[in-house]
Amino acid sequence: MADFQDRLPPYGVEFSSRKTLQISVHPGGRVTVKAPMFLDRAAVDRAVEEKREWILKKLEYFRSVPAPVSRAPLGQGSPIPFLGKIYPLDIREGKRFDALIEGGTLRVTLRKGTEPQASLPGLLNRWYSLKAAEEFPLAMKRCLPMCSSFLKDEPPLRIRTMRSRWGSCTGKGVVTLNTLLVKASPDCIDYVLLHELCHTVHPDHGRGFYSLLESVLPEWKDRRKELRERAKDLLFV
Repeated sequence: MADFQDRLPPYGVEFSSRKTLQISVHPGGRVTVKAPMFLDRAAVDRAVEEKREWILKKLEYFRSVPAPVSRAPLGQGSPIPFLGKIYPLDIREGKRFDALIEGGTLRVTLRKGTEPQASLPGLLNRWYSLKAAEEFPLAMKRCLPMCSSFLKDEPPLRIRTMRSRWGSCTGKGVVTLNTLLVKASPDCIDYVLLHELCHTVHPDHGRGFYSLLESVLPEWKDRRKELRERAKDLLFV
């Protein structure tokens, strides 16, 4: 993805009979605008400029998550990331599906006659979901004491697989973490969680938000860099 820094990327404008103007930022750095017919291009450009900070923040966000890439089919010895470490895949035959870290490998048991390439992606996704349900509450317990100055109660925690973000926080303070974040190191998991916990106070990415994040995690930039670099290693897709 291109690094636009402080300049906006080129954007197309689609005029129609709609009544409102809509600006969309897409993964990959594409910006599109849908505008009503009664606005001229100059008015649209002014509206986009007013949303410059929001657009740049969205672009920055999409840069922080991995882009889909083609991967080799899963098979014996395939590298499987979990909690920041890599475990070679050890495929065995058994009576039921199972997955367990053992002896420095991720041992996966498949039923006799099962085609690994067809069944492994679903099995591993279920395993990641189970491990995320174990690890993310532990991360919450690690992070809450760091947020005691602005959080009195533990916020609700949801876990689901998301395509374009590591985490989110609703206006009511419900925190959601991406299931696939369990592939990252505990330090990176904590960074994403603390980021979302700070959003319970500051819903945007203004100065107040970053000041709060800095106070609870002074090394947040290093954690963000680590997460991005690991994503570039193609270990999170």
